[in-house]
Amino acid sequence: MAFLVPAPKKYTVTDEALHTVPFCMYTAEAVFLPHLQAFAQCMDKAYGRHPVMGERGGLEVYRDDTLDKQAYRLDTREEIKLYASDEEGLSYGLATVLQLTDPAPWGFFVERALIEDKPDKSYRAFMVDLGRAWHPFPKLLKYVDVCFFYKIRYFHLHFADTCLYTLPSRAFPKLTSARHYTYEQIEALRAYAKARGVVLVPEFECPGHAPLLTRAYPEVFKDKSRAEGGGFYNEQGAPISSDDLLCAGSAAAEEGVKTLLSEIAALFPEAPYLHIGGDEANIALWAQCEACRRYMTENGLADVYELYSDYVGRMARHVLSLGKTPIVFEGFPRKGADKIPRETVVIAWESLYNLPNELVEDGFSIINASWKPLYIVPGMAFSEQVNWQARDILENWDVYTWKNWWSRSKAYEAPICLPATDRVLGAMLCAWEGNFEQEISSVMSHLAAMSEKTWMVKSDRSYRDFTKGFRRLYDRLAKIIQDV
Repeated sequence: MAFLVPAPKKYTVTDEALHTVPFCMYTAEAVFLPHLQAFAQCMDKAYGRHPVMGERGGLEVYRDDTLDKQAYRLDTREEIKLYASDEEGLSYGLATVLQLTDPAPWGFFVERALIEDKPDKSYRAFMVDLGRAWHPFPKLLKYVDVCFFYKIRYFHLHFADTCLYTLPSRAFPKLTSARHYTYEQIEALRAYAKARGVVLVPEFECPGHAPLLTRAYPEVFKDKSRAEGGGFYNEQGAPISSDDLLCAGSAAAEEGVKTLLSEIAALFPEAPYLHIGGDEANIALWAQCEACRRYMTENGLADVYELYSDYVGRMARHVLSLGKTPIVFEGFPRKGADKIPRETVVIAWESLYNLPNELVEDGFSIINASWKPLYIVPGMAFSEQVNWQARDILENWDVYTWKNWWSRSKAYEAPICLPATDRVLGAMLCAWEGNFEQEISSVMSHLAAMSEKTWMVKSDRSYRDFTKGFRRLYDRLAKIIQDV
């Protein structure tokens, strides 16, 4: 039985002796053709040969509307016949073929088997930090291939942060950093991801992590009463910059953010989600802002905590008006959370501002991005305390468990464990602050482990068994994403 990641739900081998199937592909479904072409490109990189398109007898792809959405059936007992009812299931089946087969002199080597499969959790994501560390455009395409290979559905792009705003903007052109992605590159990325069954999730940061906005357009995003900044401190007494925080009280700042969110939504028309940041905001500054104090008085808000939830709610409702589902990082307090529409999905990561169990109790759907072990931060790798491995994901974590290495987190002394619930949509691996070369090796191993534990929540594959077969897949993926 071949080693596959993630392990299929049902995998029946009728003959482990490999047989050869011609190196060709066929489908009568026009909507499936771009996916087969993308698959052929991966085969070309992995094998050094491009499958012939339009001939039967090799890989044949058929629509089967009796299958569930996201599901596929793969029959390799004679030819390689792949069945799916939608493009998502098709992509997962093609990824399985890419892992399952080996090159033969004139075709595919494959064992005779029947695979029936679909994921347990629909939200399986990988996030890359583009707002602190520039990733050249070709590297994003490589990450799409990694997601396709491991059946990762969502590729989350953290486009903006304290260092870079990497999206183009016609409304606020001074905001765009010198290093940014062009309109043409975004269109190419969308097409590349769609052909591989990968869904893009763009992210914009507000109200914190926003110094680029307040410095480029202080007259829009920063209240004039504190335009010079300085003299502000956080709860621990450390100095903080007023530039990091958007004004939550002025109409100009609110409309400016809504304009940017509308621009991003238009850049990614297929994206069902739009992430609006929402965490690590130095909201104490709002108490010293004239516009924020006036807004709180006019709207009956008791303090900056209620203003925080009110602000997130305003932005979330705007995203909903654009036809997309808002996502935020855990950051708003529980107090005042009734102001946030429950369609908002929350990424629970630190178990500090709002705990996973509290979010579920309050009616939110959540995504597990437990800092330990789902964060990759190359700059912190010197410390064993935060340098976890794929083994930590496979053996010491599941999608209902949150851990943290930092003593301030409520998940530090003991994990927070939730009972099984559909409110936990899935999980996300996050690569922060590093460039592609620093993070790619860890991403290739950790993402495989996370895929294993979210595709089949009750997976019992041990790390020892995982390592026995993983090297072959790692080497194949390395070929697919190598520079030519």
